[in-house]
Amino acid sequence: MQHPFYGQNSRFWGQENSWWVGLASMLLYLFFWAVVMIYAFRLVNKYFQDGSKKIREEDSAMGILRERYARGEIGDEEFKQKKVVL
Repeated sequence: MQHPFYGQNSRFWGQENSWWVGLASMLLYLFFWAVVMIYAFRLVNKYFQDGSKKIREEDSAMGILRERYARGEIGDEEFKQKKVVL
């Protein structure tokens, strides 16, 4: 099966030498699939990798320190001192 713009169907455009139509069509196909692949890649990153990034970004020791401060187990000065150390 031939591409629709090659061979006998090229006469549809009224020109015997319409090689540029086939080239333009090929570029449009490539552009379409590039857009589809970029969109799919962004969806995968958005829904499957955000959770793991947040876990890695949050330092566990600093998280525990913040929780203790929020519960009132440690005061302002102790929080600031330990934050500097961490």
